[in-house]
Amino acid sequence: MEKKYFIPVVNHIYTNRNGSQYRCTDRVKGIRPCETIAYFTRLSDGWSLTAHGPQIYEDGTIEWNYSTGGYWLQ
Repeated sequence: MEKKYFIPVVNHIYTNRNGSQYRCTDRVKGIRPCETIAYFTRLSDGWSLTAHGPQIYEDGTIEWNYSTGGYWLQ
């Protein structure tokens, strides 16, 4: 299945390839699509992270190149 880099929409809920749902809380557009940074919070447990290079598949699921700064919401 094909995927492409994208700019997530703030407050939109996305489903990760692993089935977890994440809300986009903010994003920073990169000069190139692969440089975009998005901030996501997992709905099931409040785990938040910074996703580098978010990508979307044809079926609407997402993933990213790598994540940093993960923490639990308090």
